Amino acid sequence: MPTVHFKPLQYVSAVRLLALAALALLLVPAQAVASKHRPINLPVAPAAETLFVRILQSDDKFTYKGRQITTYWTTGRAVSVQVYHQSDGQSRIYYLDPENLHGRLLVSDGTQQWQYDPHHHELLHRHLSPGALDSDDLLSYTLLRTNYLLSVDPQPRTWVDRKAWLVTIKRPGGRTLARRFWVDAGSGLILKREIYREDGKLVVTVAFSDINFHPPLSLLSFDMNALAKTHGVRLVETRSVAESPLPLSDVSSQLSGNAYAPKILSGYHLMGASTTTRVGGKPLLHLRYSDGLNLVSLFEQRRTLLQHPTRAPLGMRTIQIGAVSGHVSHHSSLTTLNWDTSALNMTLMGELSLGALHALATEAVRAH
Repeated sequence: MPTVHFKPLQYVSAVRLLALAALALLLVPAQAVASKHRPINLPVAPAAETLFVRILQSDDKFTYKGRQITTYWTTGRAVSVQVYHQSDGQSRIYYLDPENLHGRLLVSDGTQQWQYDPHHHELLHRHLSPGALDSDDLLSYTLLRTNYLLSVDPQPRTWVDRKAWLVTIKRPGGRTLARRFWVDAGSGLILKREIYREDGKLVVTVAFSDINFHPPLSLLSFDMNALAKTHGVRLVETRSVAESPLPLSDVSSQLSGNAYAPKILSGYHLMGASTTTRVGGKPLLHLRYSDGLNLVSLFEQRRTLLQHPTRAPLGMRTIQIGAVSGHVSHHSSLTTLNWDTSALNMTLMGELSLGALHALATEAVRAH
């Protein structure tokens, strides 16, 4: 099973989180077309496509600074960070609370990332992998409208003293909420978002408690050279394995033709693919699926010892997945399932409930 480092939600840069997750999380429908009888002084909710484009482009157009709080309602845990963002894509995240995270720093320019741990005086540096070749925004938008019920409140709301459009996403049948977003009317930035589990219970809130779109930011705030040269700070170059984007048309030929890559998996569409070479020269295939709202990753690698099951990492417990025995683990909001096929070891990861992710894995086992 591959060792893949997924940062919990509070560790993900607010700068790139919205841009990268926009394909799955931040798509909205057409709503509230003005009639000729509408008073001219009342605001008109933007068309779906207009709001969608503004969300995707918000990080590339605006500089801002603000305090952002992530609350995990099932545990009562909250993480507070100070976000600094430049319109050229540079980001700086400084952790304020809780105490055990205070002083941590995450800086990125989109191609490189630095993580500073003040407790151990370590500055970790790594290069980031390029994005996928087959990112299809229109397909994600279509999937969201197909799989969920969407609405934009016709009247603007207010959050952190800014006008915002409230986007509501419900599961099929309209029985339970899936997401709610407060989208800044001026910039398209997500000011607040709420995440609900399958039974409609609120589980995570990510919200700015203040934001300034005209902050006096210095380029030195994003320069880690001075920190790296500080006495007592140890610079660590992490050996992150770079992923190479792969055209979807080439996926089926990977892993010596054994790759399992259905275009649709229980309503989730194949959106992107990449390959990498693990230590020892073992190739790993990474497939990304989306239902328009959620993203899941399917990792595949060829088994070395076909007569023995792949050894599961510590911390995973046994679980039945269809007709095969597999393993499962939970880390923060991330669920991971792992199992063997006759030729491959498969790992499915996503910020979904165990039931939802298990259903996807069961279909993969049955179809493969």
